[in-house]
Amino acid sequence: MTLRSRWRIACLAAACVGAAGWVAAAGTQPTSGSTVRLLFGGDVMLGRGVGRVAARDPASVFAGIRLAVSSADLSVANLESPLTLRPHIASFGPNALEAKPGTARLLAAAGFDDLGIANNHAGDAGPQTVPDTMRALAAHGLGVIGAGSSTAAAFRPRVVRVGGLRVALLMFDATGQGPRAGPAKPGVAWWDPARARAAVRQARAEADIVAVGIHGGAEYVPEPDPYVVNIGRQLASWGVDVVWGTGPHVVHPVTVIDPNHDGRPTVLATSLGNLLFDQHIPGTQSGALLEVVAGRDGVRALRVGTTAIADGRVRLAGWPEPRGDAVALGDAWWSLARPVRSVPIRHLRTVRGFRDGLVVDAAIGDVEGNGRPDLAVAFRRKFRPTNVSPLIPRSKLVDNHGRSAHVGLYRVRDLHPLWVAGTLLRPVARLAPCDGALAVAYSRLDDPAIVATGAWRWSGFGFTPLPDLPGHGIPGCRDVDGDGMLDPLILERSSR
Repeated sequence: MTLRSRWRIACLAAACVGAAGWVAAAGTQPTSGSTVRLLFGGDVMLGRGVGRVAARDPASVFAGIRLAVSSADLSVANLESPLTLRPHIASFGPNALEAKPGTARLLAAAGFDDLGIANNHAGDAGPQTVPDTMRALAAHGLGVIGAGSSTAAAFRPRVVRVGGLRVALLMFDATGQGPRAGPAKPGVAWWDPARARAAVRQARAEADIVAVGIHGGAEYVPEPDPYVVNIGRQLASWGVDVVWGTGPHVVHPVTVIDPNHDGRPTVLATSLGNLLFDQHIPGTQSGALLEVVAGRDGVRALRVGTTAIADGRVRLAGWPEPRGDAVALGDAWWSLARPVRSVPIRHLRTVRGFRDGLVVDAAIGDVEGNGRPDLAVAFRRKFRPTNVSPLIPRSKLVDNHGRSAHVGLYRVRDLHPLWVAGTLLRPVARLAPCDGALAVAYSRLDDPAIVATGAWRWSGFGFTPLPDLPGHGIPGCRDVDGDGMLDPLILERSSR
Protein backbone atom coordinates (compact mmCIF):
# COMPACT_ATOMS: atom_id res chain seq x y z
CA MET A 1 0.00 0.00 0.00
CA THR A 2 1.38 3.42 -0.97
CA LEU A 3 1.89 6.26 1.47
CA ARG A 4 -0.82 8.18 -0.38
CA SER A 5 -3.27 5.32 0.08
CA ARG A 6 -2.47 4.99 3.78
CA TRP A 7 -2.99 8.71 4.26
CA ARG A 8 -6.39 8.60 2.53
CA ILE A 9 -7.51 5.66 4.65
CA ALA A 10 -6.43 7.56 7.74
CA CYS A 11 -8.42 10.57 6.51
CA LEU A 12 -11.52 8.44 6.18
CA ALA A 13 -11.09 7.09 9.69
CA ALA A 14 -10.18 10.37 11.42
CA ALA A 15 -11.74 13.01 9.15
CA CYS A 16 -8.22 14.36 8.43
CA VAL A 17 -8.02 16.37 11.67
CA GLY A 18 -4.61 18.02 11.85
CA ALA A 19 -2.66 19.10 14.90
CA ALA A 20 -4.26 22.54 14.82
CA GLY A 21 -7.78 21.21 14.40
CA TRP A 22 -8.29 21.70 10.65
CA VAL A 23 -10.57 19.38 8.70
CA ALA A 24 -9.74 18.48 5.09
CA ALA A 25 -11.24 16.35 2.35
CA ALA A 26 -12.33 12.88 3.35
CA GLY A 27 -12.29 11.68 -0.24
CA THR A 28 -11.68 8.47 -2.11
CA GLN A 29 -10.88 7.89 -5.77
CA PRO A 30 -14.25 7.07 -7.34
CA THR A 31 -12.85 6.46 -10.82
CA SER A 32 -10.55 3.46 -11.05
CA GLY A 33 -9.10 1.19 -13.68
CA SER A 34 -6.66 1.83 -16.48
CA THR A 35 -7.39 4.04 -19.46
CA VAL A 36 -5.95 4.48 -22.93
CA ARG A 37 -5.63 7.46 -25.23
CA LEU A 38 -7.07 6.87 -28.69
CA LEU A 39 -6.52 9.34 -31.54
CA PHE A 40 -8.58 9.57 -34.72
CA GLY A 41 -7.69 11.50 -37.86
CA GLY A 42 -9.57 12.32 -41.05
CA ASP A 43 -8.81 11.71 -44.71
CA VAL A 44 -5.19 11.05 -45.69
CA MET A 45 -4.19 11.18 -49.35
CA LEU A 46 -0.58 10.43 -50.28
CA GLY A 47 -0.85 10.69 -54.08
CA ARG A 48 -1.00 13.57 -56.56
CA GLY A 49 0.48 16.78 -55.14
CA VAL A 50 1.21 15.25 -51.74
CA GLY A 51 3.08 12.43 -53.47
CA ARG A 52 5.41 14.91 -55.14
CA VAL A 53 6.25 16.51 -51.78
CA ALA A 54 6.71 13.07 -50.20
CA ALA A 55 9.15 12.09 -52.95
CA ARG A 56 11.50 15.02 -52.40
CA ASP A 57 11.05 15.69 -48.66
CA PRO A 58 9.33 12.68 -47.03
CA ALA A 59 10.18 13.53 -43.42
CA SER A 60 8.34 16.86 -43.62
CA VAL A 61 4.92 15.54 -44.64
CA PHE A 62 3.74 14.51 -41.15
CA ALA A 63 6.41 16.26 -39.07
CA GLY A 64 3.92 18.84 -37.80
CA ILE A 65 1.64 16.25 -36.18
CA ARG A 66 4.09 13.45 -35.41
CA LEU A 67 4.28 14.22 -31.69
CA ALA A 68 0.49 14.28 -31.29
CA VAL A 69 -0.01 11.08 -33.28
CA SER A 70 2.81 9.08 -31.73
CA SER A 71 2.02 10.11 -28.14
CA ALA A 72 -1.41 8.46 -28.22
CA ASP A 73 -1.67 4.80 -27.29
CA LEU A 74 -3.46 4.01 -30.56
CA SER A 75 -3.76 6.27 -33.61
CA VAL A 76 -5.92 5.68 -36.68
CA ALA A 77 -7.00 7.59 -39.79
CA ASN A 78 -8.76 7.01 -43.10
CA LEU A 79 -6.42 6.27 -46.00
CA GLU A 80 -8.12 7.81 -49.03
CA SER A 81 -5.37 6.89 -51.47
CA PRO A 82 -4.91 3.25 -52.51
CA LEU A 83 -1.32 2.06 -52.25
CA THR A 84 -0.68 0.35 -55.56
CA LEU A 85 1.31 0.55 -58.78
CA ARG A 86 -1.70 -0.36 -60.91
CA PRO A 87 -3.19 2.33 -63.19
CA HIS A 88 -6.28 4.28 -62.22
CA ILE A 89 -9.41 2.82 -63.81
CA ALA A 90 -12.26 4.01 -61.54
CA SER A 91 -15.38 4.54 -63.59
CA PHE A 92 -17.12 7.03 -61.29
CA GLY A 93 -14.53 9.78 -61.43
CA PRO A 94 -11.19 10.93 -62.86
CA ASN A 95 -9.57 11.68 -59.49
CA ALA A 96 -6.51 9.46 -59.43
CA LEU A 97 -5.50 9.39 -55.76
CA GLU A 98 -3.27 6.29 -55.90
CA ALA A 99 0.11 6.50 -54.16
CA LYS A 100 3.19 4.31 -54.26
CA PRO A 101 3.12 1.36 -51.84
CA GLY A 102 6.33 2.56 -50.20
CA THR A 103 4.63 5.70 -48.91
CA ALA A 104 3.11 3.51 -46.19
CA ARG A 105 6.39 4.05 -44.37
CA LEU A 106 5.40 7.71 -43.90
CA LEU A 107 2.27 6.65 -42.03
CA ALA A 108 4.26 4.32 -39.80
CA ALA A 109 6.91 6.96 -39.13
CA ALA A 110 4.19 9.46 -38.22
CA GLY A 111 3.01 7.14 -35.44
CA PHE A 112 -0.17 5.71 -36.93
CA ASP A 113 -1.07 2.17 -35.91
CA ASP A 114 -4.10 1.33 -38.07
CA LEU A 115 -5.63 2.75 -41.23
CA GLY A 116 -9.21 2.49 -42.39
CA ILE A 117 -9.63 1.78 -46.11
CA ALA A 118 -13.40 1.25 -46.32
CA ASN A 119 -14.02 4.18 -48.66
CA ASN A 120 -15.06 5.03 -52.20
CA HIS A 121 -11.49 5.15 -53.54
CA ALA A 122 -10.39 1.75 -52.19
CA GLY A 123 -10.82 0.05 -55.60
CA ASP A 124 -9.76 2.83 -57.96
CA ALA A 125 -7.09 0.68 -59.62
CA GLY A 126 -9.25 -2.38 -60.07
CA PRO A 127 -10.27 -5.45 -58.07
CA GLN A 128 -6.76 -6.06 -56.71
CA THR A 129 -6.40 -2.55 -55.30
CA VAL A 130 -7.60 -3.55 -51.83
CA PRO A 131 -5.12 -6.48 -51.46
CA ASP A 132 -2.34 -4.20 -52.76
CA THR A 133 -3.11 -1.59 -50.11
CA MET A 134 -3.40 -4.18 -47.37
CA ARG A 135 -0.01 -5.68 -48.27
CA ALA A 136 1.64 -2.25 -48.41
CA LEU A 137 0.34 -1.35 -44.95
CA ALA A 138 1.23 -4.75 -43.47
CA ALA A 139 4.79 -4.42 -44.80
CA HIS A 140 5.26 -1.45 -42.48
CA GLY A 141 3.48 -2.95 -39.46
CA LEU A 142 0.20 -1.09 -39.98
CA GLY A 143 -3.18 -2.68 -39.35
CA VAL A 144 -6.15 -2.46 -41.69
CA ILE A 145 -9.71 -1.52 -40.68
CA GLY A 146 -12.81 -2.21 -42.75
CA ALA A 147 -11.37 -4.47 -45.44
CA GLY A 148 -10.42 -8.08 -45.91
CA SER A 149 -10.09 -11.07 -48.19
CA SER A 150 -13.79 -11.85 -47.87
CA THR A 151 -17.04 -10.44 -46.52
CA ALA A 152 -16.47 -12.14 -43.20
CA ALA A 153 -12.94 -10.74 -42.94
CA ALA A 154 -13.96 -7.21 -43.94
CA PHE A 155 -16.70 -7.06 -41.29
CA ARG A 156 -14.62 -8.75 -38.61
CA PRO A 157 -13.56 -6.34 -35.84
CA ARG A 158 -9.88 -5.64 -35.56
CA VAL A 159 -9.20 -6.10 -31.85
CA VAL A 160 -6.02 -4.53 -30.54
CA ARG A 161 -4.72 -4.87 -26.98
CA VAL A 162 -3.52 -1.51 -25.74
CA GLY A 163 -2.36 -0.80 -22.21
CA GLY A 164 -4.20 -3.79 -20.76
CA LEU A 165 -7.45 -2.95 -22.55
CA ARG A 166 -8.93 -4.41 -25.71
CA VAL A 167 -9.95 -1.92 -28.40
CA ALA A 168 -12.16 -3.08 -31.30
CA LEU A 169 -11.99 -1.15 -34.58
CA LEU A 170 -14.52 -1.33 -37.41
CA MET A 171 -15.13 0.78 -40.51
CA PHE A 172 -17.94 0.93 -43.07
CA ASP A 173 -18.11 2.60 -46.46
CA ALA A 174 -21.38 4.55 -46.58
CA THR A 175 -20.83 6.02 -50.06
CA GLY A 176 -21.95 2.88 -51.89
CA GLN A 177 -18.95 3.25 -54.22
CA GLY A 178 -16.25 1.20 -52.52
CA PRO A 179 -15.49 -2.32 -53.84
CA ARG A 180 -17.58 -4.60 -51.65
CA ALA A 181 -16.00 -7.76 -50.34
CA GLY A 182 -17.63 -11.03 -51.36
CA PRO A 183 -17.74 -14.55 -49.90
CA ALA A 184 -14.33 -15.25 -51.42
CA LYS A 185 -13.48 -11.84 -52.89
CA PRO A 186 -11.35 -9.11 -51.29
CA GLY A 187 -12.96 -5.76 -50.69
CA VAL A 188 -14.30 -3.40 -48.07
CA ALA A 189 -17.08 -3.49 -45.50
CA TRP A 190 -20.06 -1.35 -46.47
CA TRP A 191 -22.90 0.17 -44.49
CA ASP A 192 -25.56 -2.47 -44.10
CA PRO A 193 -27.47 -2.08 -40.82
CA ALA A 194 -27.92 -5.81 -40.22
CA ARG A 195 -24.30 -6.71 -40.98
CA ALA A 196 -23.03 -3.68 -39.11
CA ARG A 197 -25.07 -4.47 -36.02
CA ALA A 198 -23.77 -8.05 -35.99
CA ALA A 199 -20.20 -6.76 -36.32
CA VAL A 200 -20.70 -4.29 -33.47
CA ARG A 201 -22.24 -6.99 -31.33
CA GLN A 202 -19.16 -9.16 -31.93
CA ALA A 203 -16.86 -6.23 -31.19
CA ARG A 204 -18.72 -5.40 -27.99
CA ALA A 205 -18.35 -9.04 -26.84
CA GLU A 206 -14.62 -9.16 -27.60
CA ALA A 207 -13.41 -5.73 -26.47
CA ASP A 208 -13.60 -3.12 -23.72
CA ILE A 209 -13.82 -0.15 -26.12
CA VAL A 210 -15.44 -0.06 -29.57
CA ALA A 211 -14.67 2.58 -32.23
CA VAL A 212 -16.31 2.62 -35.65
CA GLY A 213 -15.36 4.63 -38.72
CA ILE A 214 -17.98 5.80 -41.23
CA HIS A 215 -16.93 7.08 -44.64
CA GLY A 216 -19.66 9.08 -46.32
CA GLY A 217 -21.86 12.14 -46.29
CA ALA A 218 -22.28 15.18 -48.51
CA GLU A 219 -18.90 16.51 -49.59
CA TYR A 220 -17.73 20.06 -48.74
CA VAL A 221 -20.82 20.82 -46.64
CA PRO A 222 -19.82 22.18 -43.19
CA GLU A 223 -22.91 20.85 -41.43
CA PRO A 224 -23.33 17.16 -40.50
CA ASP A 225 -25.15 15.09 -43.10
CA PRO A 226 -28.43 13.81 -41.54
CA TYR A 227 -27.80 10.41 -43.14
CA VAL A 228 -24.46 10.04 -41.33
CA VAL A 229 -25.91 11.47 -38.10
CA ASN A 230 -28.58 8.77 -38.22
CA ILE A 231 -25.92 6.10 -38.74
CA GLY A 232 -23.97 7.49 -35.82
CA ARG A 233 -27.00 7.38 -33.56
CA GLN A 234 -27.71 3.79 -34.56
CA LEU A 235 -24.13 2.82 -33.75
CA ALA A 236 -24.36 4.65 -30.42
CA SER A 237 -27.54 2.78 -29.52
CA TRP A 238 -25.68 -0.49 -30.17
CA GLY A 239 -22.96 0.42 -27.68
CA VAL A 240 -20.24 2.01 -29.83
CA ASP A 241 -17.98 4.36 -27.85
CA VAL A 242 -16.52 6.45 -30.69
CA VAL A 243 -17.89 7.10 -34.17
CA TRP A 244 -15.29 8.82 -36.35
CA GLY A 245 -16.51 10.06 -39.71
CA THR A 246 -14.56 10.86 -42.87
CA GLY A 247 -15.41 11.71 -46.47
CA PRO A 248 -16.94 15.22 -46.55
CA HIS A 249 -13.39 16.71 -46.60
CA VAL A 250 -14.44 19.50 -44.22
CA VAL A 251 -14.66 19.45 -40.43
CA HIS A 252 -17.95 19.03 -38.59
CA PRO A 253 -18.54 19.69 -34.86
CA VAL A 254 -17.85 16.81 -32.48
CA THR A 255 -20.71 15.94 -30.14
CA VAL A 256 -21.29 13.58 -27.22
CA ILE A 257 -24.56 11.63 -27.14
CA ASP A 258 -26.12 8.97 -24.94
CA PRO A 259 -29.20 7.64 -26.77
CA ASN A 260 -29.60 4.73 -24.36
CA HIS A 261 -29.44 7.00 -21.29
CA ASP A 262 -27.18 4.43 -19.65
CA GLY A 263 -24.41 6.81 -18.64
CA ARG A 264 -22.00 5.41 -21.23
CA PRO A 265 -21.55 8.19 -23.82
CA THR A 266 -20.73 7.98 -27.51
CA VAL A 267 -18.42 10.54 -29.07
CA LEU A 268 -19.84 11.32 -32.51
CA ALA A 269 -17.62 12.99 -35.11
CA THR A 270 -19.45 12.94 -38.43
CA SER A 271 -16.44 14.37 -40.27
CA LEU A 272 -12.87 15.04 -39.16
CA GLY A 273 -12.10 16.72 -42.49
CA ASN A 274 -8.84 16.38 -44.37
CA LEU A 275 -5.80 15.44 -42.35
CA LEU A 276 -3.58 15.54 -45.44
CA PHE A 277 -4.83 16.29 -48.95
CA ASP A 278 -4.08 18.56 -51.90
CA GLN A 279 -7.56 20.02 -52.33
CA HIS A 280 -8.16 23.79 -52.43
CA ILE A 281 -11.92 24.05 -52.02
CA PRO A 282 -12.75 26.25 -48.97
CA GLY A 283 -12.53 24.24 -45.75
CA THR A 284 -10.50 21.39 -47.22
CA GLN A 285 -7.11 22.60 -46.03
CA SER A 286 -7.89 22.10 -42.36
CA GLY A 287 -8.82 19.09 -40.29
CA ALA A 288 -9.37 17.80 -36.80
CA LEU A 289 -7.67 15.30 -34.54
CA LEU A 290 -10.07 13.67 -32.11
CA GLU A 291 -8.41 12.21 -29.02
CA VAL A 292 -10.26 10.39 -26.26
CA VAL A 293 -9.37 8.94 -22.88
CA ALA A 294 -11.32 5.72 -22.43
CA GLY A 295 -11.53 2.81 -20.01
CA ARG A 296 -13.68 -0.25 -19.57
CA ASP A 297 -16.55 2.05 -18.66
CA GLY A 298 -16.23 3.95 -21.95
CA VAL A 299 -14.99 7.40 -22.90
CA ARG A 300 -14.19 9.66 -19.96
CA ALA A 301 -12.63 12.70 -21.61
CA LEU A 302 -11.92 14.07 -25.07
CA ARG A 303 -10.25 16.90 -26.90
CA VAL A 304 -10.32 18.05 -30.52
CA GLY A 305 -7.20 19.50 -32.10
CA THR A 306 -7.13 21.61 -35.25
CA THR A 307 -4.74 20.87 -38.10
CA ALA A 308 -3.70 22.88 -41.14
CA ILE A 309 -2.35 21.79 -44.54
CA ALA A 310 0.14 23.84 -46.54
CA ASP A 311 2.38 22.80 -49.43
CA GLY A 312 1.64 19.09 -49.01
CA ARG A 313 2.43 19.09 -45.31
CA VAL A 314 0.22 19.01 -42.24
CA ARG A 315 0.81 20.67 -38.87
CA LEU A 316 -1.05 20.81 -35.57
CA ALA A 317 -2.52 24.29 -35.12
CA GLY A 318 -3.52 23.68 -31.50
CA TRP A 319 -5.91 22.13 -29.01
CA PRO A 320 -8.74 24.61 -28.35
CA GLU A 321 -9.80 24.87 -24.72
CA PRO A 322 -13.01 23.12 -23.58
CA ARG A 323 -16.25 25.06 -23.57
CA GLY A 324 -17.85 23.07 -20.77
CA ASP A 325 -16.72 21.06 -17.75
CA ALA A 326 -13.03 20.23 -17.98
CA VAL A 327 -10.28 18.08 -16.52
CA ALA A 328 -6.55 18.78 -16.54
CA LEU A 329 -4.64 15.73 -17.77
CA GLY A 330 -0.91 16.25 -18.08
CA ASP A 331 -0.32 19.77 -19.35
CA ALA A 332 -3.60 20.12 -21.24
CA TRP A 333 -7.31 20.65 -20.69
CA TRP A 334 -9.77 17.98 -21.83
CA SER A 335 -13.55 18.08 -22.03
CA LEU A 336 -15.37 15.69 -19.74
CA ALA A 337 -17.42 13.18 -21.71
CA ARG A 338 -19.93 12.56 -18.92
CA PRO A 339 -21.06 14.20 -15.68
CA VAL A 340 -18.40 13.90 -12.97
CA ARG A 341 -18.49 14.71 -9.29
CA SER A 342 -15.48 15.91 -7.38
CA VAL A 343 -14.29 13.97 -4.39
CA PRO A 344 -15.48 15.71 -1.19
CA ILE A 345 -13.36 18.75 -0.35
CA ARG A 346 -13.91 20.64 2.89
CA HIS A 347 -13.19 24.31 2.37
CA LEU A 348 -12.00 26.21 5.44
CA ARG A 349 -12.68 29.91 5.86
CA THR A 350 -10.57 30.14 9.00
CA VAL A 351 -7.36 28.33 9.90
CA ARG A 352 -6.47 28.39 13.57
CA GLY A 353 -2.99 29.81 14.11
CA PHE A 354 -2.58 31.16 10.56
CA ARG A 355 -0.79 34.52 10.74
CA ASP A 356 0.15 35.27 7.11
CA GLY A 357 -3.09 37.06 6.32
CA LEU A 358 -6.85 36.86 5.93
CA VAL A 359 -7.89 33.41 4.69
CA VAL A 360 -10.06 33.42 1.56
CA ASP A 361 -10.10 29.64 1.09
CA ALA A 362 -8.09 26.70 2.40
CA ALA A 363 -8.05 22.92 2.17
CA ILE A 364 -5.74 19.97 2.76
CA GLY A 365 -4.48 17.69 0.00
CA ASP A 366 -1.37 16.16 -1.54
CA VAL A 367 -0.52 19.22 -3.60
CA GLU A 368 3.16 18.29 -3.94
CA GLY A 369 2.30 14.77 -5.06
CA ASN A 370 4.67 13.13 -2.57
CA GLY A 371 2.11 11.21 -0.51
CA ARG A 372 2.05 13.76 2.33
CA PRO A 373 -0.77 16.23 3.00
CA ASP A 374 -0.22 19.95 2.51
CA LEU A 375 -2.38 22.85 3.58
CA ALA A 376 -3.17 25.07 0.58
CA VAL A 377 -4.34 28.58 1.47
CA ALA A 378 -5.56 31.48 -0.65
CA PHE A 379 -5.27 34.64 1.43
CA ARG A 380 -4.99 38.43 1.43
CA ARG A 381 -2.47 40.43 3.43
CA LYS A 382 -1.32 44.02 3.72
CA PHE A 383 0.50 45.00 0.54
CA ARG A 384 4.30 44.84 0.74
CA PRO A 385 6.08 46.70 -2.09
CA THR A 386 8.85 44.90 -3.95
CA ASN A 387 11.38 45.87 -6.62
CA VAL A 388 8.91 44.69 -9.26
CA SER A 389 5.69 46.23 -7.94
CA PRO A 390 6.45 49.81 -9.15
CA LEU A 391 6.31 48.46 -12.72
CA ILE A 392 2.67 47.36 -12.28
CA PRO A 393 -0.26 49.72 -11.68
CA ARG A 394 -1.26 49.66 -8.01
CA SER A 395 -4.89 48.98 -8.98
CA LYS A 396 -3.82 45.55 -10.26
CA LEU A 397 -2.01 44.65 -7.03
CA VAL A 398 -4.00 46.08 -4.11
CA ASP A 399 -7.69 45.89 -3.18
CA ASN A 400 -9.75 48.64 -1.61
CA HIS A 401 -8.54 47.55 1.84
CA GLY A 402 -4.86 47.85 0.93
CA ARG A 403 -4.35 44.08 0.67
CA SER A 404 -2.69 41.95 -2.00
CA ALA A 405 -3.64 38.40 -3.05
CA HIS A 406 -1.50 35.31 -2.41
CA VAL A 407 -1.53 31.51 -2.33
CA GLY A 408 0.70 29.39 -0.12
CA LEU A 409 1.45 25.78 0.80
CA TYR A 410 2.03 24.99 4.46
CA ARG A 411 3.04 21.97 6.51
CA VAL A 412 -0.08 20.67 8.21
CA ARG A 413 1.31 19.99 11.66
CA ASP A 414 2.86 23.40 12.36
CA LEU A 415 1.95 25.79 9.49
CA HIS A 416 5.55 25.95 8.35
CA PRO A 417 5.50 27.62 4.90
CA LEU A 418 6.59 25.31 2.08
CA TRP A 419 5.94 27.75 -0.74
CA VAL A 420 4.23 31.13 -0.87
CA ALA A 421 3.45 33.06 -4.05
CA GLY A 422 4.30 36.68 -4.46
CA THR A 423 1.53 39.12 -5.25
CA LEU A 424 -0.98 37.55 -7.65
CA LEU A 425 -2.41 39.58 -10.49
CA ARG A 426 -5.40 37.20 -10.57
CA PRO A 427 -6.66 36.63 -7.02
CA VAL A 428 -7.61 33.04 -6.19
CA ALA A 429 -11.11 32.93 -4.71
CA ARG A 430 -11.45 29.16 -4.40
CA LEU A 431 -9.10 26.22 -4.63
CA ALA A 432 -9.10 22.42 -4.60
CA PRO A 433 -5.93 20.50 -3.68
CA CYS A 434 -5.46 17.53 -6.01
CA ASP A 435 -2.48 15.16 -6.34
CA GLY A 436 0.49 17.22 -7.49
CA ALA A 437 -1.75 20.11 -8.51
CA LEU A 438 -4.23 22.78 -7.54
CA ALA A 439 -7.52 23.53 -9.27
CA VAL A 440 -8.31 27.22 -8.82
CA ALA A 441 -10.99 29.81 -9.49
CA TYR A 442 -10.09 33.47 -9.98
CA SER A 443 -11.92 36.63 -8.96
CA ARG A 444 -11.15 40.32 -9.17
CA LEU A 445 -9.50 42.21 -6.33
CA ASP A 446 -12.72 43.94 -5.25
CA ASP A 447 -15.35 41.64 -6.69
CA PRO A 448 -15.72 38.07 -5.34
CA ALA A 449 -17.50 36.79 -8.47
CA ILE A 450 -15.52 34.09 -10.26
CA VAL A 451 -14.34 35.29 -13.67
CA ALA A 452 -12.02 32.46 -14.74
CA THR A 453 -10.63 29.14 -13.61
CA GLY A 454 -7.40 27.21 -14.02
CA ALA A 455 -5.05 24.54 -12.76
CA TRP A 456 -1.50 24.71 -11.42
CA ARG A 457 0.90 21.76 -11.67
CA TRP A 458 3.50 21.40 -8.92
CA SER A 459 6.99 21.34 -10.49
CA GLY A 460 9.02 20.59 -7.35
CA PHE A 461 9.88 24.19 -6.54
CA GLY A 462 6.76 26.03 -7.68
CA PHE A 463 3.74 25.77 -9.95
CA THR A 464 3.36 25.66 -13.71
CA PRO A 465 -0.08 26.98 -14.70
CA LEU A 466 -2.24 25.59 -17.46
CA PRO A 467 -4.06 28.11 -19.69
CA ASP A 468 -6.90 29.89 -17.91
CA LEU A 469 -10.48 28.96 -18.77
CA PRO A 470 -12.81 31.99 -19.00
CA GLY A 471 -16.07 32.21 -17.12
CA HIS A 472 -17.53 30.73 -13.97
CA GLY A 473 -16.51 27.31 -12.69
CA ILE A 474 -16.04 25.32 -9.50
CA PRO A 475 -12.64 23.69 -8.82
CA GLY A 476 -12.58 20.04 -7.80
CA CYS A 477 -10.58 16.83 -8.02
CA ARG A 478 -11.17 13.32 -9.29
CA ASP A 479 -9.11 10.54 -10.83
CA VAL A 480 -10.45 10.67 -14.38
CA ASP A 481 -7.68 8.82 -16.22
CA GLY A 482 -7.43 5.96 -13.73
CA ASP A 483 -3.78 6.44 -12.78
CA GLY A 484 -4.49 6.62 -9.02
CA MET A 485 -3.90 10.40 -8.89
CA LEU A 486 -6.61 13.00 -8.38
CA ASP A 487 -6.84 15.25 -11.44
CA PRO A 488 -7.90 18.92 -11.33
CA LEU A 489 -11.50 19.50 -12.44
CA ILE A 490 -13.47 22.60 -13.34
CA LEU A 491 -17.20 21.90 -12.98
CA GLU A 492 -20.44 23.86 -13.50
CA ARG A 493 -18.58 25.92 -16.02
CA SER A 494 -19.95 28.50 -18.42
CA SER A 495 -17.72 30.22 -20.97
CA ARG A 496 -17.87 33.93 -21.74
